[in-house]
Amino acid sequence: MAAIKTQECFASHGLKHNVTKTHGGSEVHSYTSDLGSDSAILTLIHGWPQSAYEWRYLVPLLNNKISLFVPELPGYGISTPQKQNDKGAIGATLLEALVGVFGPNRRVILGGHDRGGHICHRLAVDVDRYPIKALGTIILEVVPISVQWRVCNNPKVASQLFHWPFMANVETAVGMIQSYGAAKWIRSANERVAGPSEIGKARVAADNANDIYAELLSSEEATRYTCEDYRAGAQEDVTEEESDQQAGRKINIPTLVVYSKSRFGDTMDCEAEWREWVADGVDYECVGVGDERGHYLPEEAYEVIDELMTKFVNKLAP
Repeated sequence: MAAIKTQECFASHGLKHNVTKTHGGSEVHSYTSDLGSDSAILTLIHGWPQSAYEWRYLVPLLNNKISLFVPELPGYGISTPQKQNDKGAIGATLLEALVGVFGPNRRVILGGHDRGGHICHRLAVDVDRYPIKALGTIILEVVPISVQWRVCNNPKVASQLFHWPFMANVETAVGMIQSYGAAKWIRSANERVAGPSEIGKARVAADNANDIYAELLSSEEATRYTCEDYRAGAQEDVTEEESDQQAGRKINIPTLVVYSKSRFGDTMDCEAEWREWVADGVDYECVGVGDERGHYLPEEAYEVIDELMTKFVNKLAP
């Protein structure tokens, strides 16, 4: 029912539902709109513990401004899983699905939240590998993965983000989450990192969203592959980011980072942290969102994100 509800939601805004077989092994489900070959495409890649449904507020606001590619992450309950779960492999799979729907050499703005933001970071560093013309990237409410692990030395951060090391231990985490009740685990995760604003909390829960996320991520398979995502974040992804920094490989396309002042902004200097990962001379902006809006910015502060995304899109693809 959750998958059907998601498809109906996006169909009501004129988006097409696609299923694309990929070389990575995943059948990627995506929702797309296309304003024509001259239009750039904005990706909206979701994070954990959510699905593409988290973009339900933004899709109708952005739909007539730019073409959209809204995928479901492999293994997160709708798109089928694949063997490799590092951010580069998942990102390559999503871009393969994008090209399968839109064709090659389209102009693309990479956008993502949470795990989707990490994928956009990886793709933005490696843009020359793919048959797209990357114009820029929008990264919502994350810092680079290796930075995240470093700041977990702060007890406040460690207590808020304890699920990072927990889920990275796949076999232990899968068994414990399933025993605890995966739906209960997903619901508690959504409640824990939303902002203190009652408006924001209501927006996260609206439209039966928590029911949809809980249903999609409750199976043993979805639990396992979301944990594999975090395991890769503790292993392959960190190794690749460290290699990037040693070799001087940084983001070389215009970059917009948006963070919650009451969540990531409460424990770190997001602007300074990201500056170390964007090449000198590249257009870079980092914006904090206030009003006690929390981690789920595409829901809690969708009107602010719409304004920032629209401004960024108009600058790169007028």
